[in-house]
Amino acid sequence: MSYNRVLVAIDTSFSGGVVFEQALETAQFHKAKLYLLHCVETSMQRSSLLTASQTRTTKGANYFTPYDDADLQFAQQKWETQIEQANEWLLQYYQQATQRGVLATCESVFGAPGYQICTLANEWQIDLIVMGRKGHSGLAELFIGSVSNYVLHHAHCSVLVVQDNKA
Repeated sequence: MSYNRVLVAIDTSFSGGVVFEQALETAQFHKAKLYLLHCVETSMQRSSLLTASQTRTTKGANYFTPYDDADLQFAQQKWETQIEQANEWLLQYYQQATQRGVLATCESVFGAPGYQICTLANEWQIDLIVMGRKGHSGLAELFIGSVSNYVLHHAHCSVLVVQDNKA
């Protein structure tokens, strides 16, 4: 089997470099174009923005109040900063790829990583997705979720999952 378009979904974890290297070697071998993708998960960022004043207790149950305009503006600024930082970080991988003779492109997007990876892989007509796996199992995977599991079950193309041995 030959691949023409390889998408590598990478994050800032230690294993991101290992995943990138596997994708780069695969793209070199197949003379494929490499698509570098990083997702900023907005739902996780929202919970980190909540302050004590936004948490109310009613009959012993905690709930979160909706954003007001100032909270929303703060969140948008934070997300824009994260996208800028991710683009700078991805540029380093892009430069490594081009230095090794691989045609590459990079993009940072907002949203649920699994969904975004599958959607963009379909849109970009990707032949192979290369991504990492943190190694969560059992209850941890049930509560945290697994991006790699989602992609394995929803991608239209082949998926290569690189195990993070540090997990």
